[in-house]
Amino acid sequence: MTSATLTVATQRAPKPRRRVPGFLRSRRVWFSIIDFVVVITVWHLAVVTFGVVNKVFLPAPMDVLLGFGQLAQAGLLWSNMGFSAVTWVIGFVLGAVAGIVTGLVVGSTHIAYKLVMPLMWAAWATPLVAIQPIIGVWFGFGMTPNIVLVFLSTAIPISLNTVAGVSGVNPSLLRAASVYGASGLQAYLKVRLPWTFPYIVGGIRLAIPTSLIGLLIGEMVSSPMGMGSLIVTSLARFRTNQAFSAILFFIIVSVVLVSVADLLERKAGAWREVSAR
Repeated sequence: MTSATLTVATQRAPKPRRRVPGFLRSRRVWFSIIDFVVVITVWHLAVVTFGVVNKVFLPAPMDVLLGFGQLAQAGLLWSNMGFSAVTWVIGFVLGAVAGIVTGLVVGSTHIAYKLVMPLMWAAWATPLVAIQPIIGVWFGFGMTPNIVLVFLSTAIPISLNTVAGVSGVNPSLLRAASVYGASGLQAYLKVRLPWTFPYIVGGIRLAIPTSLIGLLIGEMVSSPMGMGSLIVTSLARFRTNQAFSAILFFIIVSVVLVSVADLLERKAGAWREVSAR
């Protein structure tokens, strides 16, 4: 190869592409970034540029960020965050365990399915706002009624999803397990539980925002501390930027936790997609 040919080949060689981080290759990430930018831009234009909404009722995005600093400087941010986090974790863990166990039992037993499912659907249709005063009377003022609200708003969706998974196992898989000599317990452990696991994760994904709503309702009504109580106190003092900071905290936590659960749900159900090909 002559020097001229080598020069032309070098010029035509494609330039190496700049490596893009894996999380930026997802369209969902880019759409989320675009949505965030659009919302912040419209918000800023409506409040700051055109003054469509009074800042007393809807603070500017920068004022909301400053609200976090004000709460931290006053010593209110971390203490209330910690109180809410402890309340949510206790209620969510207890509710998840109860929901999974209840769903497995109800979905595996025909009589229990017929008796319990109407009650579970009725409980799911009951708004938490309606039962919060009753729970407050029963359990008093403080962390306990909030834990109960988180427990209920966690256990019900997880149990319903678990029932759907256990009762909806592909019959061909159960027949195949029986043909290969699997006992009833082995078929349950090797077929029903793996089939149900994505439904359980899906129930957890659904329970995250509902449990945070239950926590927020409880703290806004009957709690001396927590982010919900902080929202009420801030609004009563016309510190709307601090109230919106607490609301933004709930939104961020919910989006992050749901995204993690969504990833686990897709990974948990991947084996069924592969087997269906």
